[in-house]
Amino acid sequence: MKIKTLRLDNFQGIPHAEFDFDGLSASIYGDNATGKTTVFNAVCWLLFDKSSTGAKNFTPKTQGPDGELHNLDHSAEASFIMPTGEIATFKKVYHEVWKKKRGSTAAEFDGHTIDYFIDGVPVKEKQYTGTLQNYCGGIERMKILTMPDYFSEVMPWDERRKTLIELCGDVTDADVIRSSPELTDLEEFLRKPGTANQSYSVEEYKRIASARKSEINKQLQNLPGRIDEARRAMPEADVNIIQLEADIYQRQDLRKEFMERRAALVAGGGAVAEARRRTADAETALSLAKSAYLSRAGEANTETLSEIGKQTMMLGKARDTTADFRLEAKRLRRDAERMTAQRQELIREYGEVQARTWDEAQETCPTCGQRLPEDQIDSMKAAFNKRRSEQLTAINEKGKAECSVQMIENTAAQAEDAERQAAASDMDANLIQQRIDTLQTKLTQPPAFETTPEYFDLSGKLSACRAAEREAEKASAPDTSSLDAELRQVEAELAELQRKKAQIEQAEAQKVRIAELEAQEKQMGAEYENLERGVWLCDEFTKAKVRMLTNRIDSRFHNVRFRLFQEQLNGGVKDDCEVLIPGEGGRMVPYSFANNAARINAGLEIIGILADHWNMEMPVFIDNAESVTHLARAWTQTIRLVVSEQDKQLRLALD
Repeated sequence: MKIKTLRLDNFQGIPHAEFDFDGLSASIYGDNATGKTTVFNAVCWLLFDKSSTGAKNFTPKTQGPDGELHNLDHSAEASFIMPTGEIATFKKVYHEVWKKKRGSTAAEFDGHTIDYFIDGVPVKEKQYTGTLQNYCGGIERMKILTMPDYFSEVMPWDERRKTLIELCGDVTDADVIRSSPELTDLEEFLRKPGTANQSYSVEEYKRIASARKSEINKQLQNLPGRIDEARRAMPEADVNIIQLEADIYQRQDLRKEFMERRAALVAGGGAVAEARRRTADAETALSLAKSAYLSRAGEANTETLSEIGKQTMMLGKARDTTADFRLEAKRLRRDAERMTAQRQELIREYGEVQARTWDEAQETCPTCGQRLPEDQIDSMKAAFNKRRSEQLTAINEKGKAECSVQMIENTAAQAEDAERQAAASDMDANLIQQRIDTLQTKLTQPPAFETTPEYFDLSGKLSACRAAEREAEKASAPDTSSLDAELRQVEAELAELQRKKAQIEQAEAQKVRIAELEAQEKQMGAEYENLERGVWLCDEFTKAKVRMLTNRIDSRFHNVRFRLFQEQLNGGVKDDCEVLIPGEGGRMVPYSFANNAARINAGLEIIGILADHWNMEMPVFIDNAESVTHLARAWTQTIRLVVSEQDKQLRLALD
């Protein structure tokens, strides 16, 4: 699209100006502060709603000697020749809003608003912006193709790179790996563990490897200290383990021999042993007699006890059933109370939401104080009403699903039914208990065994045996002091031998631990080196890919080149997208360090290539064009803004 005509009224200090470009390239001459950049600002404001510099808080209002001029319409209007040959006219009018507040006769300033027109027809902002984007393929493309410095200086580097890849096509990872034999192993590094055909991206692997390297590095720093600690904890043990174990067995046999000799001595020979045997026989006879007596007494109650057992089991089941029904009734009562409380809360919440009304304060911008556009206010009101309706519906649906009147009544009825069943089961339990009590009265209870003649006879014999045993022990008290001393000596020697064996075992365990730590250190070192190789391959991959991309991109341009990555001090690479321009001697310099003429010509070359790729044409504005002695040939409408001291009023000259 090309500019046919441009008209400004009260636009940033220009009371009125008209320019007839007729779709041709042109130069606008004027002294400093005559409004050349204002013309550029007007076109950018029409297309992008910003100034040519992208400054925030841009306003087209005209400033007077005493500040802003009020009650004026500030407008810009441009007619464009579209690729189809049709003429499309876009206009924006910026003006103040004055309102009379209730009880006041004087109008007060209430902010600003913008009116939009397409071909003279008033439209909403959304329609205005959408129509422009349909014509031009999006705001970002319009900026790139209108301002020579936008792509190279204003646009974020990652978006710039994305645009270049879109222009020239990306390079696949497989193509990059095939381009260099060194990268053959990279596929194995990128493969996800446990899979055959799933892989990480290069960046994902680098993040994983970096985290793992950091973890390994921490462990490698700690391992030497742990190994040294294990060595210091290893006791000195220069002993023949075979001889040591033989000595331990010899001392154990000797201790056993001494203990057997002492036990025989303490037993006091045959008299004491015989007395103890007779006592044991008497105790056994008394115990057997009691068991036989109780067994004979229990046979008379066998059937009654069996029936009591059955009834007791039935009683337990009945009581468990009663407890279950009571617990269920209690739970259902709680549920009914909870649903009742929840229903009351939902009714209260429903009333609060239903009572909400639209807040008219939202119709005013909190920053500038002006009334928002009507379509935006309508949209906000519709969203408010929709939100309230959705909330009311949600509350109603929640009440139906979780706490309806029917649900509460059903739950209460279930609780009553459970309570009735609990009462019935409790009655059954009482009847069973009565049957058990009746059976208990039928049991026969024999006299205690301790009251029978048999008990008195056997217990008398046991008492006599115990007295005889005490007399035998008094008559043969042995002297075990010599044996005790020898036993203590053997046990001390055995303890020392076992301590030495424990030291040897501890030393062997520490040797095993040291070997494990050293193997772990070696394995981690190998893993660290492998990770570093993987990261190196990723960096080499990135460099190769960038070289392929750079060659592909640079082949599309005549003079401009692009730096797509920067090498780091550690050998790695950092993504970038810097525009490079030929300088003196053919040396490429970054865009920001080139002179103004070189930057403008580089911008024109980029615009030409992208315009051809997108099959799209926009008017290009070149500010400070007087600084360029040799302007690169442009394939689209070019408007030069030239400083001319003798032109005190703006002058248009068509090329």
